[in-house]
Amino acid sequence: MTIEFLVSRLHSDWFVAASPPVVGLPVLSLLTLLLGVCAFLAGLHLFFRGFRLLKRKRWIEDTPVSKIASAAIGPVKVLGRASGPYTLLSPLAQVDCLYYRAVAWSGQRAESEEPRESRAVESIFVPFFVEDETGRLMIDPRGVELDLPREYDETISGNSMSECARRFLRRHGLSAEGETTVAEYAIKPGDPLLVLGTLGEPDSLVAYLSPEAADLQRREQLEAIGVPQSEMPEPSSEIASGFDLHPRAVLASGDNGEPFVLSREFPQRMTDGLGRRATFDIWVGPPLALFGLGVVLKWVGIW
Repeated sequence: MTIEFLVSRLHSDWFVAASPPVVGLPVLSLLTLLLGVCAFLAGLHLFFRGFRLLKRKRWIEDTPVSKIASAAIGPVKVLGRASGPYTLLSPLAQVDCLYYRAVAWSGQRAESEEPRESRAVESIFVPFFVEDETGRLMIDPRGVELDLPREYDETISGNSMSECARRFLRRHGLSAEGETTVAEYAIKPGDPLLVLGTLGEPDSLVAYLSPEAADLQRREQLEAIGVPQSEMPEPSSEIASGFDLHPRAVLASGDNGEPFVLSREFPQRMTDGLGRRATFDIWVGPPLALFGLGVVLKWVGIW
């Protein structure tokens, strides 16, 4: 057996081993087609979403603030103070409020925006209003975006948590294992409030707490933090006068995707975020769609 024969045989064996199996070629080809289609669709989605975000940003910036007495049916922006006939007690910050949203998610604090993938979200409210010197409007906060400072914010791990945070996690069947952050947003009587929403007919199914339910909720919270029965407030179902709990129009989310935002001041952070996302989507979407289209055309043999 000559040296030339051995070299030739080794070269042949290496070539066979290094070559991809023929059976894998159809799979690789289909994956390439799938990549092209996904890139094309994702690019189109980003492009059109960018313009929707840009429209949303301009609406927030360009809609003038209306006095409550002159607010017309449709999208409005009003500025005033929060008020309501009675209050409840928030579970984490333990503050008297008209509305609260408590959130738990995995990991550290997210200062820029509310986390999108939450482990638990709890929102409860009583009838609450925004009022200025000209009048008062009821708010239906379901589906609202909050641009508010947090009343409570704690990152916990294992046993390093407050009792109120422990009870909140337990109520939602969550374990405190690993790093978890709990936060709470609250709207208190007298808070300055800028509302961007749609003024329209009220939904008869607005699920706010009745005075009796709000009083029970308060007593449960006080009992959970160890307030003795002797120091509990007397049961009360009083409603402050002057509040119309069955108004002909309320501020709520619109049917056509209009912004619905509760903020302490002009939501500059929100509009800046919308502008950045719109710019990214509009500029990244078309190149991504063209790349995907090129892959598809290459696969079918047209290009």
